[in-house]
Amino acid sequence: MPRIACRPSVLGAAVLASLIAAAAPPAKAVEPYRLQVGDTIDFSILGTLPVARKIMIDQDGTISIPLGGRFPAAGLTIEALRESVAQRLRTVSYPAGVDAQGAAVWSVIYPEGVLLDVGEFRPVYVSGDVLTPSAQPFRAGLTVAQVVAVVGGPSVSRSRQDHSLDRAALGEEETEAFSALFQARLQVARLEAELAGPGEPDLASIPADGVEPGLADRFRSLVREQLAARRDDREKTRDNLRTSVAGSVSRLGFLQQTQRNLEDETRNYDDEIKRVEELLQKGLTPIDRLRAAQRGALLVSTRSLDTLSAISEVERDVTDLQRELVKLDDTARMENLAALQVASAGVSQATARIEGLREKARIVSGVGDEPQAIRYFVTRATDGASTRQAVEAGTVLQPGDLVEVVLVEPASEPTPVARTAELASPTVPQLAAPDTLVEAAALPTQASSGRVPTPTPALR
Repeated sequence: MPRIACRPSVLGAAVLASLIAAAAPPAKAVEPYRLQVGDTIDFSILGTLPVARKIMIDQDGTISIPLGGRFPAAGLTIEALRESVAQRLRTVSYPAGVDAQGAAVWSVIYPEGVLLDVGEFRPVYVSGDVLTPSAQPFRAGLTVAQVVAVVGGPSVSRSRQDHSLDRAALGEEETEAFSALFQARLQVARLEAELAGPGEPDLASIPADGVEPGLADRFRSLVREQLAARRDDREKTRDNLRTSVAGSVSRLGFLQQTQRNLEDETRNYDDEIKRVEELLQKGLTPIDRLRAAQRGALLVSTRSLDTLSAISEVERDVTDLQRELVKLDDTARMENLAALQVASAGVSQATARIEGLREKARIVSGVGDEPQAIRYFVTRATDGASTRQAVEAGTVLQPGDLVEVVLVEPASEPTPVARTAELASPTVPQLAAPDTLVEAAALPTQASSGRVPTPTPALR
């Protein structure tokens, strides 16, 4: 029997395609990425004078666009930001050259010529039981397993090392860091008190975490003595300037009186010279008498000029001293403001150092020799709040995520790692991250083994 070839109708194909589409699960909508502080924007304008810039979003969440000014960027999608920039720049014109007659030619910016894109996302940070904890560039689709592989993978050898010497060194470093932080805070309080006026700073309210009480009291006492000495020195300088001004004013009065006397003496010599000239014309006096009167007038005139010069010098000294007296407080204020910047930077540096020592203490605390499993945690900042949760190796990351890798010991030979959380979060309320390491309680407890890493002194 001959075979008859059948071709499916177009209508049947369309029906079959619609049935397949209906049976397929709906695709999950991907929420567009919203820009955050630290992202870098590639900005360019196409036109007669092309402009291209790489712009990082500042701490206040804004960017500065050439010809447009500042724009809020944090929390917006790249499309929303581009539309905002294009709408403002469409009203901007700029000189594009000159015509044949030498007149300036102005050009406008078309919205289609404004290009914005994310040039570089915030990096992803990897810490914990990995070979090289570090920051890694973010790429779309980056997963936890991929970024851990880039930093060398989980490091079992970390837990096999004896970090007792490292922990001892950390104790000394932490003592120094907490001491530096406390002293920097005391200096800030002292400088703010000097700038505010004659009041005394409340040094007792400044926390002295990690500093021995006796040493903390000594530091406070030294700062009070320093403040009193500086105020006393400034008051003595002010008294010396006032005394110098008074002395100069007194000398000025004496010189002015001397000048008035010399002026009277000059007039007397002038009268004497006229009288002698009249007598000389009548032949009633010798010419030597006239010469003596002229010499006397010349000497008085010379003394008068010297006195006028001295008066000018003393007046200049009085003006300078009075200016120094007025500038004394202003100069002290400028010096204190400069010192306050240095002290504030010292507080930030000491705080950052303590944070680094916390992370180092957590790393060197160690875990088991033969890990049974690897646990991943991701800390993510959303709407100003940080959340930390356990994730899988295939979890897709977002810019700025902190990935923590924790090696868990086998149940047959448990080793406590709860102490790691304690080392990473010492009792320093003003420095502790509120949402960090909240999952540590899920790890083996301290009662499961006696091999607990010794905490450093400042972090007990």
